[in-house]
Amino acid sequence: MGRDVVLSYRLLGPVSVFEGAVELDAGPAKQRAVLAMLLCADGAFLARREIVRGVWGGSAPATASQVVATYVARLRKVLEPGRGYRAGATVLLSRGDSYALPADPGRFDVRAFERAVHDAVRLRASGDLAGCATELERGLALWRGPALEGVPGPHAARERGRLEELRLAGQEERLSVLLDQGRHTEAVPDLSALAAAHPARERVRALLMLALHRTGRRAEALGVFQDTWRTLVTEAGIEPGRELRDLQRRILDGDPELPVTRGEPVAVQATASQLPPSVPDFVGRRSELATLRRLVARAASAEAVPRIALITGPAGVGKSALAVHAAHRLADHHPDGRLYVRLDGTRPRPARPEDVLGRLLEDLGVPHHRIPAGLDRRTALFRTVTSGRRLLLVLDDARRGAQVRPLLPASEGCLVLVTSRSKVTDLDTRTVMRLSALDEHEARAMLRRAVGPERVDSEPAAVDTVLQVCAGLPLALRVVAARVADRPPGAFAVLARRLLDEERRLGELAAGDLAVTSSFRVSYDSLPNAESATAFRLLSEPAVPDLGVADAAATLDLPEDQAEGHLETLTDAHLLEAFLPAPGARYRYRYHDLLRVFGRSLGHSAARRDAVTAMLNRLVHSQIAGVHAADRLLRPGHSTGIDYQGPQTSYSEHRFRTADEALTWLKAERGTILGAALQGAATGAVAPAQLAELTTVLRAFLMRCGHWPDWEQLADATVRLARAEPDPLAEAIGRLELGTVAAARRQLDRAKAELLSSAQLFTSCGDHQRRARALNNLGLVHSDLGEFTAAAHCLESALDVHRAARQRLDTTIALDNLALLDFRRGALDRAEDLCAQSLAIHEADGTTALASATLNILGLVRNGQGRHTEAVECQQHSRALARAQGNLYREAFALLDAATAHRAAGRNRKAIECAEQGLRIRLDLGDPQGAAAAFTVLADALEAAGDAGRAAACRAEAAAVKETAALLKR
Repeated sequence: MGRDVVLSYRLLGPVSVFEGAVELDAGPAKQRAVLAMLLCADGAFLARREIVRGVWGGSAPATASQVVATYVARLRKVLEPGRGYRAGATVLLSRGDSYALPADPGRFDVRAFERAVHDAVRLRASGDLAGCATELERGLALWRGPALEGVPGPHAARERGRLEELRLAGQEERLSVLLDQGRHTEAVPDLSALAAAHPARERVRALLMLALHRTGRRAEALGVFQDTWRTLVTEAGIEPGRELRDLQRRILDGDPELPVTRGEPVAVQATASQLPPSVPDFVGRRSELATLRRLVARAASAEAVPRIALITGPAGVGKSALAVHAAHRLADHHPDGRLYVRLDGTRPRPARPEDVLGRLLEDLGVPHHRIPAGLDRRTALFRTVTSGRRLLLVLDDARRGAQVRPLLPASEGCLVLVTSRSKVTDLDTRTVMRLSALDEHEARAMLRRAVGPERVDSEPAAVDTVLQVCAGLPLALRVVAARVADRPPGAFAVLARRLLDEERRLGELAAGDLAVTSSFRVSYDSLPNAESATAFRLLSEPAVPDLGVADAAATLDLPEDQAEGHLETLTDAHLLEAFLPAPGARYRYRYHDLLRVFGRSLGHSAARRDAVTAMLNRLVHSQIAGVHAADRLLRPGHSTGIDYQGPQTSYSEHRFRTADEALTWLKAERGTILGAALQGAATGAVAPAQLAELTTVLRAFLMRCGHWPDWEQLADATVRLARAEPDPLAEAIGRLELGTVAAARRQLDRAKAELLSSAQLFTSCGDHQRRARALNNLGLVHSDLGEFTAAAHCLESALDVHRAARQRLDTTIALDNLALLDFRRGALDRAEDLCAQSLAIHEADGTTALASATLNILGLVRNGQGRHTEAVECQQHSRALARAQGNLYREAFALLDAATAHRAAGRNRKAIECAEQGLRIRLDLGDPQGAAAAFTVLADALEAAGDAGRAAACRAEAAAVKETAALLKR
């Protein structure tokens, strides 16, 4: 049974939930923090990891994700007490590991307060001062104390700061309206209290001075200024701003425009207010809006220069929308006029500065006959007219700095917002904001505002598809809203199906005069030369998340310096986005998804197919060479058994100076390597042997970092392509990799079948070395399954082949696996001897950096022998080597086995510490079976320490993770 009474939620004070007039128990502080975070998301789904970051920040315990799930379960009992155990949730919703709590804005005090402030601003702009005051009073009455009182966490702190600032702005606005209504005496007590609470808030002090002066209390008004001056100088080292100083001077001078009055509002001179309406579905951009607020709030400098902000970004990203929205928000700070001009920078004939100045001068009251001819004279007159005035000027769609500079006013009290698709480098400003696409939460909120939450929430799967296709581009989202607004239910599903077809996608994203393609076309047509246009088209073809400079060089078949020049040209035109994947790394470049589709739509079919095939072949060859170069540094002395004979590329073995540099490159390039390889396999641009080679040489990196899905995808693509060609040797390599990744993921039956098939194929191909590698891995799988006799046969056969071929690194791997087998069989002395043999080879060959696995197994043996301290030392050494290699997979083993040794030695606190660290790594790797084992190790350590409650919780978590892993296998 559901509730008959609608729930209401309150965050403007203590976080609370009410059913009618009855307050419900929302639980402890962190549970209320989860509730607040879900409410502030406005019905959007938040992943558990997002909630963990919002509640705990960087100090989250390993079990934080499970704690969030527990809090959600408790909240559901409060919000939906009649819901059956298996019944679907209707209030606090789930989707995967994400949660959402849609709330009626009218029953959620935060949104009700924001709506009241919004309506008040609108009413004041229309001249309805009484209505404005009523709305503000209604909104402020919702507050019951500090926002989110007593709730911890970074999200609560951010939201609390935002809401408290909005509350203060609302209080200021209400009191300002009272003064405009002539209600000065009524305003003085509230202004006095607000000024005392916020002594550095100059606008409050100015309003108080004005109210006191107009009620005949001139001396007190001047006293407020002196008090403010002392406070600012003493506490902040600054003097009052110009507004306060001017007001003091006007009171001292008896300015007739500041009359002492008891009832009539002060008349104000009409000013230009040309701003277009703010878009009703504007969302996000909080950081940029905060930057602009700080820019306006900055005290006037000694230099008489205006404050300028440049807003740039790709077509359709919402530059104009942000500028106009911000201008409305900041209008009250610029009482002398709000001007808006389109500069038509993306059109064939941009607006001329002298023509724009003529319009601006007329708008500012200069008679037409007094406006001189010529740019220089008009600029001089414009600066004279704007001197000392507080104007806000929006210059929309600028092409370059030369178009903007003559339009800059003279006064430091002015704010100029410039938007441009171009990279305007010759404009003197430090405030440059490059807009990118909205995130998924903001994009969903924009759709909800545009078409209503009911429409969005009624088709969740279709809306998810639409959001994915639009990739946060506001123009595309606005087109979608226009397309579905007047359509019957189900319109999102119809549009989603059409948008999934890449060839018709851009055609569907058009409605009336809104069209994504035409917006993109303007930027494309503005490119400076045909070569850059060709680069834009070719670089859009690889199905990869991003490209490095060397990738672009291979794609374009150009030297790196020329390719980099095209990348920079496209970035300046905002057709590409440049980003740094890590400190010290080189720039990488990426397309917005819709710009990529636009680029592909520009090619001709037959020529395009041939060009794409050749391009992918070059790109994959280049990446194979790069992976070989990186692998040589990361695993010195190790041989993949492949003699790379690819074409000459920009990579060489001196490409990376250090192993860290090689690892950084692999991490940045991983998605690009995978995407290009899979696209090449699907289109026939790469041969099975190439794909097999790439999978083999990339294996060590993918395993050590836990990128098993990537590894499995590459191996599976290799097998499929090799069977289609056919290429038995490539198929054998692919099955070897499939079996190895299955073993790493504890999918032992599948691993056994793939490795056995691989060994048989290698036998038929006469490749004894690779057959031995397959047997080595197969032996380890037999060992994991408890099939010790079969394991010994495989491992000893592999060892004999590797020794005969003097493959010394492969020999150490076989020795390690045999040692692990003997440890499991209880033959500890023989296991110790095998580890010693393996370490001796590493020491002789200078490959001790690769001995992490050997030391890990030796630590297990020492622990089994009762030599617990030595066991811990082995695991510590193993972990250090693994960390140096960036091998998270091996590091987790060392930590968890060290925990077991610490527990055996009675060092329970150290055991818990190591187990928690190992568990975090296993969770980060997305390894459910490994995480289950880690939970068990942690449970054992907690139990030994006497913490039975936490131990039981960890065992329950281990069981749940195992159950999830079993479901994923089906």
